[in-house]
Amino acid sequence: MVVRLTRFTTGGDPLWGIVDGDEIAPLEGIFVSTSDILRLSPAELKTRAGVERLPITSAKILSPVTAPAQIICQGLNYADHAIESGHAPRQKNLLFMKAASSLSGAFDPVIRPDGVQMLDYEVELGLVLKRPLRAGDHVTRETLGDFIGGLVLCNDVSARDVMFGEAFLQWFRGKSARTFCPCGPWLVVPEPNEVADLLDRIEIRLWLNDELRQSAHTRDFVFRPETCLNDVASLMDLSAGDLVLTGTPGGVILQASAALAQILTTKLFKDSERKEAIAQEATAHARYLAPGDVMRAEMRTDDGTVDFGRQMLEVVDA
Repeated sequence: MVVRLTRFTTGGDPLWGIVDGDEIAPLEGIFVSTSDILRLSPAELKTRAGVERLPITSAKILSPVTAPAQIICQGLNYADHAIESGHAPRQKNLLFMKAASSLSGAFDPVIRPDGVQMLDYEVELGLVLKRPLRAGDHVTRETLGDFIGGLVLCNDVSARDVMFGEAFLQWFRGKSARTFCPCGPWLVVPEPNEVADLLDRIEIRLWLNDELRQSAHTRDFVFRPETCLNDVASLMDLSAGDLVLTGTPGGVILQASAALAQILTTKLFKDSERKEAIAQEATAHARYLAPGDVMRAEMRTDDGTVDFGRQMLEVVDA
């Protein structure tokens, strides 16, 4: 049994509900955070749905991942993205973080910060934990459902000129601006014994202004979710409600080139020179996200039985 949840508002405090076709069945009870809602099984969630139904169009859809939450990201977890980024085949899992204040809804605008010239998209599958992950925990394919409570569509929006040009390579800063982690619209909550199979059957796509830019399947992961969670557990603690992004496929705007590689190596310790040179080289060969651009992303199982929803994100200036 899979339940699709949404977090929404009709003008008052945020509420949770079950998505039923074009309607929302609000849940009875108070759930402040994502970790609160993930204490309930899909069957228990269904018992909390009353008879009231609201049209989805009457609600403002919010991020189903609530702050505070740690956001852990996998980098270069699809081979085609590693290749387009100029990296050799991955031998180690690349992990980094985003700020919780970057969380936003699936239909909220993405705000381009002042001065950013190289704004890029990264469609991703997100894993939401339902229990803590600690040192000594060992996750296997069979126990994924003991740790993962929900799956969600995300976009790891990235300011490439900040990531590679500012103050000795600022990945955290370049990925953590407000609105840089749109999540949702739905939080898909499966039964524990369904999680591993579901993770093997997901297709993910992103369009920019109706042009398909990214398309992949979770079978293409370099490192499987259990490997990622074990890597994280060896390093740090996670809590219920924390979010793990599983990497983006090929098709992002930034593409590696010999010229960019030379800039990075020859100006590694010259921040202002490196930032200006990277921006000049990259923007001469590609058009980055600008106000008015619309990113449309969707995620579903390859047989179409589970739909994770669609994001529509317009870029605006700060």
